[in-house]
Amino acid sequence: MDARAKRRKWLRGVVLVASLVGAAVLVRRQFPDPVSVLGLMRAVDPGWASLAVLAGLISQLSFALQQHGLLRGFGVPIGRADTVALTSAGNAVSAVAPAGAVVSAAYTFRQYVARGATPAAAAAVTVLSGVVSALALVTLAAGGFLAAAPALLWVPVTALAVMVPLARARPALSFDRARIKRRLARWPRVARFAASLARMVTMGRGVPGRDWATVFAFAAGKWVFDLACLMLIAAAFGAELRWEHLAGVYLSVQVIRQIPLTPGGIGVIEASLLAGLVTAGAPAALAVGIVLGYRLVSFWSMLPVGLAGYLYLRAGERAAGRKDPLSVR
Repeated sequence: MDARAKRRKWLRGVVLVASLVGAAVLVRRQFPDPVSVLGLMRAVDPGWASLAVLAGLISQLSFALQQHGLLRGFGVPIGRADTVALTSAGNAVSAVAPAGAVVSAAYTFRQYVARGATPAAAAAVTVLSGVVSALALVTLAAGGFLAAAPALLWVPVTALAVMVPLARARPALSFDRARIKRRLARWPRVARFAASLARMVTMGRGVPGRDWATVFAFAAGKWVFDLACLMLIAAAFGAELRWEHLAGVYLSVQVIRQIPLTPGGIGVIEASLLAGLVTAGAPAALAVGIVLGYRLVSFWSMLPVGLAGYLYLRAGERAAGRKDPLSVR
């Protein structure tokens, strides 16, 4: 390991420790009397809690079907059961392993290739999955914002009214590809990234629009049912919070969640969600109960599901005489 790699590893360790300490301090300041939290736990409505568990499972299933749609669109012959198992296992790896997102991406990439995907198609599915998920989240956030403030609907309407005529009237654009390649040659990493992006765009054009619509619908479903899980947990605790406040807290937490400070966002998500709920008007004890319930359903309970998916895939690999992708160096 060279000096630069050692410095990066040391810096990641410092950031991880600082994030956990900061989250612990924030949670400790907001944490109420444990007796009051236990009292709230005993008063949880089992009907709402059951619906929250169902919403969490549907959210995970939607993400698996999003992956399945992408894989099928890129010509990878994989069944729904294998996709659900693979997605669950990848999520569990991402949640518990150090640098979990990287390990999970490598694991799923190898699984895609083992099931007939070309390396280019596997890379495209891995990258585009994140792009589609982010686009779906942004679209839902914009829709929720306009629903909460319908007077602002004039903004996108005006933008479309101006942009559509301009798009029709604009002259055809031409690019000097040779000149662009010469400029990119000065930055090899940028050139390689641009070439990979161009290959993904070319491959994506071969996917039918109907398949893209299906993938986007499942990506949106993942976020909608995850938010529904949080709202149903709040209802189970009898919280009287407006839906737009909960949606705003949820969106803020999802933005923070994209920064991989800790495996699975442990500590950071809890602290952010707790602070957001208290700011939205929830009493401290109630906010703690909602955070614990939501994370139990959407995170901790999914780890055994991921383990089951991994064991299912591993049994198939043994039967086919393939190696465990997690053991490949």
